[in-house]
Amino acid sequence: MGITMRDVAVRAGVSVATVSHVLNQTRFVTESTRQKVLEVIDELGYRPDTIARSFKTGKKNMIGIIVPDIANPVWAMIIEEIEAVLSDKGYRLIICNTKETKERELEHVHSLTSGLVDGLIIASTLSEYEPLASEIPDGFPVVFIDRFPKGCPHDLIISNDSAALYQGVEKLITVDGHKRIGFITGLMRISTSIERLNAYKNAMNDYGLPIEDNFIQPGNSMAKNSVLQVQKLLEQKCTAIVVSNNIMADDVLFYLKDNGIHLGKDISILGQSIEGQRDYNLRRMDLFVQPIAEMGRAAGQQILDRLSDPDMLIRHIILNSTYFPSTCN
Repeated sequence: MGITMRDVAVRAGVSVATVSHVLNQTRFVTESTRQKVLEVIDELGYRPDTIARSFKTGKKNMIGIIVPDIANPVWAMIIEEIEAVLSDKGYRLIICNTKETKERELEHVHSLTSGLVDGLIIASTLSEYEPLASEIPDGFPVVFIDRFPKGCPHDLIISNDSAALYQGVEKLITVDGHKRIGFITGLMRISTSIERLNAYKNAMNDYGLPIEDNFIQPGNSMAKNSVLQVQKLLEQKCTAIVVSNNIMADDVLFYLKDNGIHLGKDISILGQSIEGQRDYNLRRMDLFVQPIAEMGRAAGQQILDRLSDPDMLIRHIILNSTYFPSTCN
């Protein structure tokens, strides 16, 4: 037989109910009593039976997160920040990866909301909310992050990339003197890809530069899929290229290096990066940087808030991306 809650209560000289309140934070317990209970728990090595607790309370203390590409450093950082917020409140995280596949996303949502987790954070690969509607039970706590499917009725944490990307294209035109600027898109069903492409188009139009045929090359937001796009833009004699996401920007850099094309001299690149990386191998690139860590923390806090108050008003939290010009010539 393992150590039980009753054993803790007897050793600490308190009731079983008091031990339960300390563990679950369900009622006020004086600090001296709480510390005594925690000391005994540590001394006896007591581990709460989370499965039994789940059966009794219906609460799993588990949150699910669905991301499109767990290998992408953007999502690794977001997961880390969310987990830090949740673990501080006794929650654990279940991570599911879709690889930008609609069917996998719907399967993950169905599984997680069928009794595995208390709430869900989704970075959706869907353009419309409607397919998700039948998979998410009414009133189930959900927060969407980074992407916003049309018609989504849930809490939302996103970044505004338009201004930062526009600034970057503007600098390529007005400071660097580029006139032939190509663009590699992300998946065009994703809200972030649409927003970034529109910012590029707006800057080109505002400065009277034509967007010629084949200047816009479709990408898929995943790794190792940008070589053909770069080649086509170079064939179009583009002297600058805007890349819609960080993974594809890395691929473009590798291609240029492998083919002896010098960044900042032979061609200019405006790409996405994440916090903390712009001071290293990306110094020769112009960058727009999302507030990834802040987005992760905001999503973690929002799912906790939604769990504690299911009837609170829907929140849309919009954070601003930042433009950083290249720091090397």
